[in-house]
Amino acid sequence: MKHEENLNISFAVDLLYPSPEKKDAMKRRRAKLYDLPQGYVRNLELEKLASLLSPYNNHYTVNLFNELCDDPDIINYRLDIIADFMAVPKLGTTVRKIIDVMVENDRKNVYNLNDPDSFDKLDDAITAFDGYIQCMDIMHEFWERYKEQLRSEGIKRMFAFFEEQFYDKHFVKLREELAELKEEISKGIRSVTVAVNLDDRMVPISAGIVEYSQEPYVIKPSLFDRIIYHGAYFGENTVKKLHTKFVASESVRDRIVNTADESLFKELSYLTDKYVDMIDDVLKQYQRIGFKDMYNINYQLEFYLGAVNLIELAKSAGLGMCRPKILPAGERKSVMKGLYDMIYFSECRLWNLRAKEKKTVVTNDIAFDDRSRMYILTGANNGGKTTFVRAIGICQLMAQTGLYVPCESCEISLTDFIYTHFPKEEQTGIDASKFTTEIKEFKTISDTITPSSLLLMNESIQSTTPNECIDVSKELLKIFCMIGVRGILATHIVDLAELIDDINSEPDIASKIDSLVVTVDEATGKRLYRIERGVPAMTGYASHILQQFGINADEIKERLSK
Repeated sequence: MKHEENLNISFAVDLLYPSPEKKDAMKRRRAKLYDLPQGYVRNLELEKLASLLSPYNNHYTVNLFNELCDDPDIINYRLDIIADFMAVPKLGTTVRKIIDVMVENDRKNVYNLNDPDSFDKLDDAITAFDGYIQCMDIMHEFWERYKEQLRSEGIKRMFAFFEEQFYDKHFVKLREELAELKEEISKGIRSVTVAVNLDDRMVPISAGIVEYSQEPYVIKPSLFDRIIYHGAYFGENTVKKLHTKFVASESVRDRIVNTADESLFKELSYLTDKYVDMIDDVLKQYQRIGFKDMYNINYQLEFYLGAVNLIELAKSAGLGMCRPKILPAGERKSVMKGLYDMIYFSECRLWNLRAKEKKTVVTNDIAFDDRSRMYILTGANNGGKTTFVRAIGICQLMAQTGLYVPCESCEISLTDFIYTHFPKEEQTGIDASKFTTEIKEFKTISDTITPSSLLLMNESIQSTTPNECIDVSKELLKIFCMIGVRGILATHIVDLAELIDDINSEPDIASKIDSLVVTVDEATGKRLYRIERGVPAMTGYASHILQQFGINADEIKERLSK
């Protein structure tokens, strides 16, 4: 075998997992995680994120999200592949086109191929195998040209698969037998003479082939042709073209021609049986090649090309998308600089295409480390608190899926799970208060959460009296800080921030807590969407929202007076 020894592979091509063992481990992990609260799928809007990456196979991508991969080998395997697609732009377009052609060819032509019973089907079979060979040739030529620039193990393995097929004895034999078949057909007949016997009423009663020739018949000229081309020589070895003007529809004409094609194929069985046997031999070689791996590559390519497209879209908007540096899980550390929410980014792009007013994406920084692993985020309503919390979760999830993340730079420890608590009114049952429902949910979280988990809370514990909200929230925050969780609570109850020193002074605290605030232009109340460490203001600037919507007591008083 001529190709490099280091390209040999012993298992099916897989661009998502470096080994079958690791793939099986992720399947088991995904099944295990289903026992934990699945709110993060809805709260982080992962269906939308999956559609951005894989619009046609988004369910596969959601499955990847549900793994919350905790294996650095798998993550870096995928990140290396993305780096190759970015370093060699022609890689994505070439492989995408080739795989599309091969899969479509296999699905429409080869998969349904049985013994040809007409010259038309014989031609289809030859075209199908010819297309497959051309695709294999293109992949081989691409590898020979770019192999020095391709560094990832996954891409090398993909080309190893194609190279093994290219040099495999079955593919070599397929190429040879197809060439032999085409040559045999080229030597075949080009015309047949058919005799039709008629009865005394000129009705055909029987027909048969009288002779065949390797030379085609020419169309017999009409009387008009003979007048126009006076003096021109027309050979006697001619035949009139078949007239179908009395046939009502094109589909009927096609059926007549197809029937004639099949009948002729059977009539020439002494010749066509040889063609059928040769096609059967070619098909057997094709089936031994292991084409099913192409379907695997097909949807995985969509995932990677979607990832590259997201990176390019972000960069075109002046935003960063970086390869995360994966830290040991035991460090329980995340440093995200220039972070933004990928869902909000995609919505802004659609908004800006449809409206005159431009929406911009504001980036922020956050660090979960020994200084602080838990945060209380307060600030003005509509100031971007929910978007920021979601951005943290999406960044963590994308990193663990093996994707570039929406940051300028990112160092991140893997989590064992992402817990989210984003209360919604419709989640409350008929016989349960909203507060009771929240407490039950936090009971499930506190029973299963670990120091390696990420906890995202958005306006949690807001459904009882203000004093009780503060007391319950303090107790929960103290519990999660004792466990050592990384997390954030976005809330409009600014009094919670005053409890930070009390919580940090508790014995056995494994996660320090700190305060973050949403910045606002104090003069105008305009939301700046910047998140900073600091003490919260004692106002949520709600009055500015009233003014924004034109609700003003003086104006109402004036209207009533009129």
